[in-house]
Amino acid sequence: MLQNQSLLSNLYFFDNNLQLHDNFTYESLLGKFFINSSYLFNNDVLDNTLPKDIKVLDIPRVTTYNDDNITTDISAQLSLFVINNNRIKIPSKVEYVIRKYVSRKLLKEIHKDVEVAIELCLLFCTQLNSTYFDIKNGSQPSGWKSLRAEYLRDFLSLNPLTYKKVIKALEEPLKKGAILECDHISIIGEKNHFYRLTPPYLGKGIVSYDLKTKEAKSLLNKHYYRVLSEAKKNPICENLIRFYQDITLPSIDQINKEADRLIASGYVTKKGKKLRKLNGHARTYYKNHKELSFVEDAIEIFEYLTDNVLLIPTFGGVKSGGRVVDYFTLMPSWIRNLVLINGQAHVECDYSCLHPNIAITLYDGSASYLTHGDLGSELNIDVNTVKKEHLSFFNKEVWQMQQSPLYPYYQHNEPIMLQNIIAEKYSSQYKHKITSRRLFAKEVEVMTAVIQQLNKEGIFVGYVYDALFFHPDYAKRIKEVMDTVIQQYGIKTVAKLSNKEKQNPDMETLKESKLIWHCI
Repeated sequence: MLQNQSLLSNLYFFDNNLQLHDNFTYESLLGKFFINSSYLFNNDVLDNTLPKDIKVLDIPRVTTYNDDNITTDISAQLSLFVINNNRIKIPSKVEYVIRKYVSRKLLKEIHKDVEVAIELCLLFCTQLNSTYFDIKNGSQPSGWKSLRAEYLRDFLSLNPLTYKKVIKALEEPLKKGAILECDHISIIGEKNHFYRLTPPYLGKGIVSYDLKTKEAKSLLNKHYYRVLSEAKKNPICENLIRFYQDITLPSIDQINKEADRLIASGYVTKKGKKLRKLNGHARTYYKNHKELSFVEDAIEIFEYLTDNVLLIPTFGGVKSGGRVVDYFTLMPSWIRNLVLINGQAHVECDYSCLHPNIAITLYDGSASYLTHGDLGSELNIDVNTVKKEHLSFFNKEVWQMQQSPLYPYYQHNEPIMLQNIIAEKYSSQYKHKITSRRLFAKEVEVMTAVIQQLNKEGIFVGYVYDALFFHPDYAKRIKEVMDTVIQQYGIKTVAKLSNKEKQNPDMETLKESKLIWHCI
């Protein structure tokens, strides 16, 4: 049990001699890592050799409201702080099957030491962990996942062909079928190979495994310096690393109590799903299970993210507009609301109807300060329905946009903007996804400017795309900065504050309680 103090200073490598907010440098951070070699960063793709014994862990993709373009580009490569530096997560059953049934001849083609070859196969399998959560939440029920050849080559970099030999071994036909399936279709610049576990292993759970061979452990080290170096170059990532020292996570007991409170109040997620508990039943026990969000699933994700790890933020490529992913962007939002900052319930500030207002600016629209309520009133539909539709409206294909309940509003009120968006979807090499690429890029540009200004003033904040969360003492100033910056970009919207503490009368109890850190 740990008292409610800084998460990082309690759980990892920080001590009284390293204060991130005062004269912080990454060199001092690296120095601290080398001194305390048990506590290191790690990430999925690996490079040159540095201190030993880091762990790799794939994190579940955040597939938001069928808008795969939001996060697919960044979800596969996430770096982490680790406590047990040799532990990885792997799909259930695969280790036993590899050891017992995969041909020794194929394993020795990977490496002359069969134990090394087995652990390289297990490292590959970590990259498919996220499909377990995708299947459970229904975002990717088929379990396919795109993996770049270059990524896999670097990841299993004992030899340039190692990754291909690993795939060959995992595709070997066994009594119950191969472990791995590949579509073997790739188009340069457009499509990577897609992989998935076969039915005996698909969606069957995730277990821990402690690496034993020095070769596998070494692979887990190689990229960590580059990860830290890359984070250092990105203002949002650097801000988050400084911010982490102030946070305290809730315990599972606290999460369950909050879930009970939310269920009793009729809480509905942003996806429009009611929160429920399985209470030991199969999800099919509930006839409307596809319309429900289960507490047990959210806790499983929370434990997966927090068991032995804390994410180091990473920024995406052009598909995501450079959006940053970390521990908090992946965490279920109702659980994230329980996070304390310096012992206080946090406050959140986000922009009102940001992407529609960005679209108005980028595509020659005419409205100013558009709100979800404006559309709801004119279309006579619920505001929550408008919010949900707006999450994916601009990323849809044209025919899908035309079927959206929002389309008549834009057709009538913003015909020029709509015409420009449609024309670009047809003419762009990125087709219908060009719109969301541009919206995400502008969002990241704005949020980067906001965070840079706040950091100059010594204010460090949590980040969830177009929202910031922070200690309540900074609320007024952060709203001022967000309003100023958005106007500088010519985007007509405003920042709005929301206080999670006002929504949760049990927050005082949470403040006084202790933090439980769950490790396997």
